[in-house]
Amino acid sequence: MTFKFKILSIDGGGIRGIVPAKILAEIERRTGKRIASLFNLIAGTSTGGILAAGLAMPKPNTKEPKYTAENLINIYRQRGGEIFYEPFIEKIMKLDDISRPKYSSAGRDKVLKEYFGNTALQDALTEVLVTSYDIQLRTPVFFTSQTNKEERESRYYRKISKGFTMHQAAMATSAAPTYFKPHKVEVKSATDGKPDHETQGKGFYALVDGGVFANNPTSLALMEAIIDSKKTSNPLQLEDILVVSLGTGSLTRRYEYDKAANWGLVGWVQPLLNITLDGSSESVAVQLEQLLPKAQDRPPQYYRFQAMLDAGKGLDDMDSTEPQNLKNLEKLAEEIIAKENENLNQLCKLLVS
Repeated sequence: MTFKFKILSIDGGGIRGIVPAKILAEIERRTGKRIASLFNLIAGTSTGGILAAGLAMPKPNTKEPKYTAENLINIYRQRGGEIFYEPFIEKIMKLDDISRPKYSSAGRDKVLKEYFGNTALQDALTEVLVTSYDIQLRTPVFFTSQTNKEERESRYYRKISKGFTMHQAAMATSAAPTYFKPHKVEVKSATDGKPDHETQGKGFYALVDGGVFANNPTSLALMEAIIDSKKTSNPLQLEDILVVSLGTGSLTRRYEYDKAANWGLVGWVQPLLNITLDGSSESVAVQLEQLLPKAQDRPPQYYRFQAMLDAGKGLDDMDSTEPQNLKNLEKLAEEIIAKENENLNQLCKLLVS
């Protein structure tokens, strides 16, 4: 069977992005093709947004992908400690826990600049959708590689493309609250280059991690494909779409009532972020399982690769870059690949058909 439209969606999860990166590397190995050539749309949030942009990034002056999925694993293996960098003086003073972001954005900016340079978002080899949220406008801001899909007038959201880079999208989508400060992105009109009045005169978007509203962007990507196709003479039907959704691990750390009952503002900050991200991911996954159920007479059109995390090993931390934790996360990815071997083989056949 051949699907008319193929979607890849990658959850947020910080350093745990190494899990979907390894699954993507396995898909490239089994198909012999690069991810950008296998999917019509790649959507990502936070670490998933970084992967989405990286997978669709071209080599300079070519239509060939610059990075394999295996290349992108090295962001986590080799550069994770630079991204989650805590200045020594703040570590000593321990003030950053309550009065400032936990990490400096300088290391993350350096690493992402090295990977993406000034590559224009619109140069992506396949359609890319990356989520973020503007804390000034109080609206979602989507980075899209499709310039014809820009929307800067809506009260309820923004969709931006022209003049923006993959580096900006990656920095914005990964600016997780409490971990990093919001990322400022200068706003210029697509026509005259003047600051957009919709930024309340600030001249920039103040963006944070899209995980605050869509840690699992799969449903957004599915709606994007269907709504956009309605503008054509041959709109997509739900059964025309193949959906592949990659998680970064489902959290298992429990928050006991006796402790939570006495939490105030400070006590709730970190647990609330974890609960929001995990709840968002799993609720979308459950809905899509019901919307796109397996049929008897055709291959599945929805594949979700996800696993429970062992909180006892610290696997559910977003920022644990210790070598042993990275090894544990890679082992988790390998366990998913082994467990889902039959589904991966089936999926890879569909992707190349």
